[in-house]
Amino acid sequence: MTEAQKLQENLGATKTVKLKYPVRLATGENLTELKLRRPRVGDLRAVAHLSSDAEQELTIFARITGLVPEDLDELDLYDYKQVQDWFRRSQEDESATIE
Repeated sequence: MTEAQKLQENLGATKTVKLKYPVRLATGENLTELKLRRPRVGDLRAVAHLSSDAEQELTIFARITGLVPEDLDELDLYDYKQVQDWFRRSQEDESATIE
């Protein structure tokens, strides 16, 4: 991990999630960790047309990980829950500091 990546992670701008249950992607790559970035307004705009909350969430997670939704479909629910928990905490932490 580079110094810039460490700084971003320390500031909460990114997060690396180690997968408890690695998966093999369609490309043949073995995925052992996910690198997440904080969501942006563009991510919300990109999913606004989707009617299902589950599809919106999956699409946002694909955008913040750089994967496609089909890759995320292969994640074990334990690992997916780690992504959900980080996403929710990152949103709650920010809203708690706004006055």
